[in-house]
Amino acid sequence: MTMPRFADLAVGEWQEHACFPGISMKGLLTTSDNPFANVNVIQVPPDAAVGRHHHAEQVETIWVIRGNAILTLDQMEVSIKDGQLIAIPIGLEHALRNESTTLVELLTFFTPPIA
Repeated sequence: MTMPRFADLAVGEWQEHACFPGISMKGLLTTSDNPFANVNVIQVPPDAAVGRHHHAEQVETIWVIRGNAILTLDQMEVSIKDGQLIAIPIGLEHALRNESTTLVELLTFFTPPIA
């Protein structure tokens, strides 16, 4: 029997996001843990942003752990806050910025997983 993998937000090393300087990322679950999704936690400091991008093959689902941010979905801007869950469709250009004075923390799921 295969045993489940437990992930803990308090354990592991933070790394700078490869595509977005100033944004911290910690991988929680990889394809070796779940062949159907990647799960990461992202920290967006005050006045920082995740630039416009899209995922050609993945749905990105974001759960806002804490904080408030502005999420751009194509040309539409929406405010998001802790406790909300957003599913961004495949191919939709999106971005996120933290205009607040406190850290924004997000749990992100990519399905199918990013290779």
